[in-house]
Amino acid sequence: MTKETQKQIDDWLEIINKLPFDLLKQVSEEDLSLTVGKNMGTLGEQFRHMIRTRFQYAEAIENKKLADIIERLDPSISKSKKELIILWEKANKKLVEVVQNTQGDLVIDWKHWGAPSMNLRDHLNVLMDHETLHIGELIVYIKTHEIPFPKSWTMWGL
Repeated sequence: MTKETQKQIDDWLEIINKLPFDLLKQVSEEDLSLTVGKNMGTLGEQFRHMIRTRFQYAEAIENKKLADIIERLDPSISKSKKELIILWEKANKKLVEVVQNTQGDLVIDWKHWGAPSMNLRDHLNVLMDHETLHIGELIVYIKTHEIPFPKSWTMWGL
């Protein structure tokens, strides 16, 4: 792993990852069942999706191919704050480990998803962009249900 990739992962953990994780730690278990409209799922399902995506991207690094999403996370975990927190930390650990164990110029096949192959840095950028989209969705849940923003969100003027 290059110094640049290490910095990218460190920044992701400190900035992008911190926002939704602080929200997850703050909300009540009852809040996990909140929704904001048709086809948006519950707040807990949003967190579960982000966790699942992290595992998928980590597996793509290991396998050098972004494959179909294989649902391995029981849908009921979206109702358990404790389980979501445990899996969030496990997904982060897995992603960091596979990135740290990467040797040389890694190329990840994205053809199945209609995109060109990507190097590790671009692959991680897409993951971070994906999570940023979900942070935007989380803001809708927060504002709709008048949930206080965690302190870590202050840097964004929220």
